[in-house]
Amino acid sequence: MLNPVRRSLPTLAIVTTCLVLSASAFAQTRPATPAPASATTGRISGKALEKGSPVPFANVVVLGTKQGTMTDETGAFVIPGVPVGTYQVKLQAIGYDPVIQTVQVDAGQTAVVNFMVGATKVVKEVETIEVRAEKRIDTKSSTTKQTISAEKLKEIPVDNLSQAVATKAGVVAQGGELHFRGGRGGEVKFQFDGVEATDPAFGGSANIANLAVAGTDVLSGGFDAEYGNALSGVVSVSTKEGTDRLGGEVRWDTDRYGDPTKTFNNFDRFTFGFGGPTPVKNLTYFATYEGSFSDTYLKSGMTQPRRTLLDFIQLGNRQSNQINTNFKLAYRLNPRNKLTFETINNHQISTPYIHEWSRKGYVAKTYDRNPDGTLSSEPRYGSWSATPGDTAGGVSYQYVNMADHVPTFDDRYQQFTGVWTNQLSDKSVWTTRLASLNFNTKNTVGGKEPWEYWIQNPFYWSGNLGFGTENNPFFATHGDVPQYLARQTRVYTMKTDYSTRHWKQHTWKTGLEAKYNRVQNLSLTSPNNESNGLPGGTRSDFVNYNPEGSTYLQDRWEFEGLVLNAGLRFDIFSPGAQISGADLKSGKRYKQQFSPRLGIAYPVSDKDVLSFHYGWTYQTPQRSFIFENRGISSTVGVKGNPDLEPETNIAYQAGVQHLFTKDISGQFSVFFKDIYGLITVRQERDEAGNLVNVFFNGDYASARGFEASLIKSFSHKFSTDVNYTYSIATGVASDPNTALQFFNGGRLYLPISEQPLNWDQRHTVSIASTIRDPGKWGLRMLWTYGSGFPFTPAFRNDRRPDPALTNSRRQPSQARLTLDADKFYKVWGQNVTLFMDARNVLDADNIQTISVGGRSPFVNTAGDDYTIYYTETGRTGGAYLQDVNGDSILDWVPVHDPRVFEEGRNVRMGISVTF
Repeated sequence: MLNPVRRSLPTLAIVTTCLVLSASAFAQTRPATPAPASATTGRISGKALEKGSPVPFANVVVLGTKQGTMTDETGAFVIPGVPVGTYQVKLQAIGYDPVIQTVQVDAGQTAVVNFMVGATKVVKEVETIEVRAEKRIDTKSSTTKQTISAEKLKEIPVDNLSQAVATKAGVVAQGGELHFRGGRGGEVKFQFDGVEATDPAFGGSANIANLAVAGTDVLSGGFDAEYGNALSGVVSVSTKEGTDRLGGEVRWDTDRYGDPTKTFNNFDRFTFGFGGPTPVKNLTYFATYEGSFSDTYLKSGMTQPRRTLLDFIQLGNRQSNQINTNFKLAYRLNPRNKLTFETINNHQISTPYIHEWSRKGYVAKTYDRNPDGTLSSEPRYGSWSATPGDTAGGVSYQYVNMADHVPTFDDRYQQFTGVWTNQLSDKSVWTTRLASLNFNTKNTVGGKEPWEYWIQNPFYWSGNLGFGTENNPFFATHGDVPQYLARQTRVYTMKTDYSTRHWKQHTWKTGLEAKYNRVQNLSLTSPNNESNGLPGGTRSDFVNYNPEGSTYLQDRWEFEGLVLNAGLRFDIFSPGAQISGADLKSGKRYKQQFSPRLGIAYPVSDKDVLSFHYGWTYQTPQRSFIFENRGISSTVGVKGNPDLEPETNIAYQAGVQHLFTKDISGQFSVFFKDIYGLITVRQERDEAGNLVNVFFNGDYASARGFEASLIKSFSHKFSTDVNYTYSIATGVASDPNTALQFFNGGRLYLPISEQPLNWDQRHTVSIASTIRDPGKWGLRMLWTYGSGFPFTPAFRNDRRPDPALTNSRRQPSQARLTLDADKFYKVWGQNVTLFMDARNVLDADNIQTISVGGRSPFVNTAGDDYTIYYTETGRTGGAYLQDVNGDSILDWVPVHDPRVFEEGRNVRMGISVTF
């Protein structure tokens, strides 16, 4: 393996040369623009309205400063880079009296101030006010950052924040995961108001209601030292606070059109968010509720008790149910001190579609006789049929809806966060956060305990393969899907940050964070089987505790037109006191590392800035890789390793930002990443001398490419965002368990060379456009394109495939077009909006996956039948091999599994009321 520095030097030389050439081409002049939010600055945003209608092109000025802006055609405005403090903000619209409001600006936060202008117009000479346009480029940062404002999130036709993030440059979405710049899915961390909201044990991030989001920063490279424990990306979300006026929104979206058969997914979403003052002086609140209920496009047909209210409101759970709530209190003690308390809650109950367990019908049932002539108490199940068959010979038929025997996920998340912001002076801010996070997941069939599951593995197919007549080895005839899971992760966090503008050219920021984790897991396959006298054919059972912490120092030094962003971060992790010293072969109970960050921003002109960044980032492996065990109560396939080291990313990036006009800006970045110490599997000998599979740091990956973004802000009744990414993501393995296939005899040899990773999508494009006549109507469009993902071809009876074939072929490309329209009305003095939302308008058959695991053990006669079927025929949907005509030649029997495709066309309508 090449040294990372040597590997990167040629790339660095090319990048630097390109940027210097770009600088000379782009050099222009422009009046100075204010700085964006930083360690000691914030933003002011809001709207200007007259009786709910927008007031466009009004001047907004921060009195006592030279900062200001103009409202757009929707009445909205944003003023970035406002120093921390209390200000009076003045709105002046032609023909109206001026309005002045007082607002407090906090570091890194968005202060919201809305203006309600009087209905009576006046004719007077308006004083001359100096106004500066909203800043489109950041001339001082070397971080690649893309933003999603609350207004933008409402404009993009997506269901949640993650889908909005997936439209940004450098992001690839696959299988419900986000991959930033070629990294693995677990390398992206979400933060809610500065607190990491990602499960440290098993991965996955919390959700948040769209109406609760005040703004989002998507960081894909060039992190300052403030950000750590994330190899690939950070999604930093700030949540809304109440203002001194009551306001909010209520919205309902549905794809049901009266008749129960006239629906796509039986979808309903109810959303409301509102906030305002409380009877306590200087105390405000903001609350949101978002409930989404759907049978999804993969309708399993499971039995659900339902009832209706007023003949059109459905009550009762559906196949997928998601509720996100948020409640936030903000209390201003005095102009320099503010306290906030927030709780974020997610609750999801969902039952996945499993094709083998998707039928309704009747299974034959008989009772054998005991030696004494009595009938056995345990029935013997036979063939399957759509209707009851002949009951002669003591055969009876039991009705079974197999979808009712699929495990249901019950996922819960709860976060409590308290924040104290103390403005020590006009140049210094101290922020302290205390948080408690609780991730709780249970996956079981109908709430059953493991020993209560119906039928032991693998007899779910015995009727068809025994004395049955259907002769179909794919679909199960009876029994519960053999999966059981109960896990919980608790995280306690204390975080404090201090920032100051010291001397004239330096802005310092430092911080300290401490965490304590409690991880508990019980995961069983074949739960009604036994292993070591306990439930579960395969059993993972552990409870562990561990501490971790970090500290950092970041300096921004502005010197003679050059901005240097230098930082150093220190992270420390321990597997906990319950891990014995004998399990730590390195002898180190505390794993610690320093990660340097160095960025340079060079404003060539007021319209152009060049930047370069070099940095090391580390990420502690998921705790499941550390704590998984093979003790007396566990029989897992891979043993955890408490001696794992953090995974390491060494990244280089260079970028150019250019302001074409006051409304059009662009950003171009090139990047290169070396990723070391990724988790894989190797074999070691345990205390008894047996070879066991153990997680360890052994995989390597790299990514390189470039990103381009073009943003046309809203003006002249339209806006457009265009994002393009070209990237190459290669590595030794896409999954930690890839090496396990070799140790189990499933690979010809252990892979050691780089190959395309599963998410190596070379080209991605997204175009989001809005055409709007403010206060009347709007039309939105989102088009996304992605070149084909790689896949590994498979061949019949190839029991030990050659790793050189891994991801050597490509799937077809993917494209989706979404159209969304709205119409505004005034009803009884309230703002009412009607929506129409058409997803995948062209009904494109995009492949989601070629192969779906978990099929009958009798089906995979040739290997991975789904992939072999696609390799041989080019057809998706799955199939298995069977001699159907008696000619002793195996034929493909398609099973038409809908899981291999993404959702087709879907049309929704909705209504909202704002106040």
